[in-house]
Amino acid sequence: MDKIIIVGAGLGGLLLAFLLEKASLDYLILERMTTSTMPLEGGGVIPITSQIQPLLQQLGLLDALKQLAKPVSHISVYEANQEQKGKILCNKLGAIDKTVSFSRYGYYTLVISRPELYNHLVGQLPKEKLLFGKQVENIVINSTRDSKATCVCTDGSSYQGIIIGADGAYSNVRLSLYRQLKECGRLPAQDHKPLQYQYRSLVGMTQPLDPDRFPVVKAEYSEIQVLVSKGSRPFSCWCVPMTRNRLCWLLDEELPGPIDCPEVEDWSDMKETIQMTCEKFRALQSPLENTLMGELFDLTPEGTMLSLPREEGFHFTWTHGKIALMGDACHKALVCGGQPFVQAGYDAVNLANLFYAYSRLVDQNASDTTASGALTATSSCPLEDLAVRLRSYESDRRSDALKAVQGSHVFGKIMSRQGWTGTMLRYIFLNYVPQFLVNSIIGDRLNSDRAQACFLPSVTMTNLD
Repeated sequence: MDKIIIVGAGLGGLLLAFLLEKASLDYLILERMTTSTMPLEGGGVIPITSQIQPLLQQLGLLDALKQLAKPVSHISVYEANQEQKGKILCNKLGAIDKTVSFSRYGYYTLVISRPELYNHLVGQLPKEKLLFGKQVENIVINSTRDSKATCVCTDGSSYQGIIIGADGAYSNVRLSLYRQLKECGRLPAQDHKPLQYQYRSLVGMTQPLDPDRFPVVKAEYSEIQVLVSKGSRPFSCWCVPMTRNRLCWLLDEELPGPIDCPEVEDWSDMKETIQMTCEKFRALQSPLENTLMGELFDLTPEGTMLSLPREEGFHFTWTHGKIALMGDACHKALVCGGQPFVQAGYDAVNLANLFYAYSRLVDQNASDTTASGALTATSSCPLEDLAVRLRSYESDRRSDALKAVQGSHVFGKIMSRQGWTGTMLRYIFLNYVPQFLVNSIIGDRLNSDRAQACFLPSVTMTNLD
């Protein structure tokens, strides 16, 4: 079978690499970053939910990640009115009990910093399988269906094989593929639309904090605190206690209307945007008692904050020939629901199972050909076209991935919507929707089919009945 070229060493691409390594399939990762590690300061938080942990356990990764992560107990939601005279008080609307994840599904939700998760995964893969400083600028679609696809990098190098675009929301693989499909009239109308965002996020990770001043960081379990702040400068903010007495915070500011994302990620105004956002919200109350947003800003190492558009969207064309997209390259969900890592992992295991089965078929076909005395494997009965199998990956995953994007959008709206309607939605959701109903309608559905690799010993999971 052809070599599998994974474009992008994001979390989904790395999980696919782990699976291919376990399946003894030939692969190579092309990553545009020039270094193999991310600085530990900054980078935001990744929720690892019960949906993805059986796969991580199957790969032998979960125990080590638990040492780097913190289990979540609750998500507590507050509101505050900036126009209130005197000391601003945060009114608690309610809380989501996350410990049910362990009692019902066998795993706590974990929170881990993105750099620590990334560095750990990269460190476990063979160094020769990762090429850094490889910015892919173009994909060449070959004319014959059974020929390899080619990706061309900005340094002039090129790589042939089965191309997997795991290069994020601003995927160059997707852009190149869609441009060529559009030129020949084969790109569906719904894929002509760009991703959009209506919120801009400021993200930071504090230095280790004094647990006497910030007792929330010393608890064994992470109680996530969410504040929806109303007034002339409305915003919502998440504070997530992490390991080593650190706090990850995320401030969301709603924009006047939806904005189309550019084709190429633009970081040119990052520094100016961060400075303006910090000045705008510095004097306002944070989710933590007796703590202003400015104090969180000051406790965050200089130069580590990120200002990011909160993109979301869905692409309907995932494959063409021997090219396939995965993760944020084809479905971009909001991080708050923990779905981006989960859905990228599901894409990875679906693709790995597909490649493993196909490689077995290739090997069997070659063996049968040799036994029959034929000169070449190509003279035997033709194999099922790999492109057909990749299209089956697309059809198998598309519905669930779309539901994840839609569900994350709804959850994000509930947790950040301003105005009276937003308050009522949050209050009803947190206080009047029975927990068992949330579990049976949402939790059980999400955990009903926790994908695993078919070529590894299966992990026994908690029975939802």
